[in-house]
Amino acid sequence: MISRYRIIQIHMLLAASLLPFAIIYFLAGALYSLDIKGTIQKQVFSMKFEQPLAPNLDQLEALVTKELLKRKLSIPNGEATLKKKKGLYKFRWNSLKYVATLVISRDAHSASLTFRTRSLLTRMMRIHRAEAGPIFKTVSIILVVGLIFIFGSGIYMAQSIPKFRRPMAIAIFSGTAVFLVLLLMH
Repeated sequence: MISRYRIIQIHMLLAASLLPFAIIYFLAGALYSLDIKGTIQKQVFSMKFEQPLAPNLDQLEALVTKELLKRKLSIPNGEATLKKKKGLYKFRWNSLKYVATLVISRDAHSASLTFRTRSLLTRMMRIHRAEAGPIFKTVSIILVVGLIFIFGSGIYMAQSIPKFRRPMAIAIFSGTAVFLVLLLMH
């Protein structure tokens, strides 16, 4: 069995290392609840082609890269996708900070390139909603597991000190009761 000292040590190190991530998630969630979501700067460019534009992911990625560099804009570092919706091909290249979208016209001789830059607050919201890619999804899962361990080890440590047992039991009961009442009221 793990010693009480070791549990305290793990509890402390885990809490300290996860604190910055928890603050971002909690802060983003609170701001989102207040309908404060950040801003997105948007630029739209029209493009014309002599030859019809083929709906090929690699070719479109090369074209968008060339157009963004020509306009001195940043290249998204996420995954590019190509989808057909309502008869139009839509190329989307997404990263946490930047989004480039190319919509090809029906005749494939023109396209609209939209470039978006997300503010820091908007990026925090995407992290909170698990829309920031696989790395941040993994961080979210680690944070959840870590917080469950921190709460559980905190309760374990309080349970092992006689003068904390009763207040801890009252706090757990009260917190559970308030949660259930709020859940059932809505």
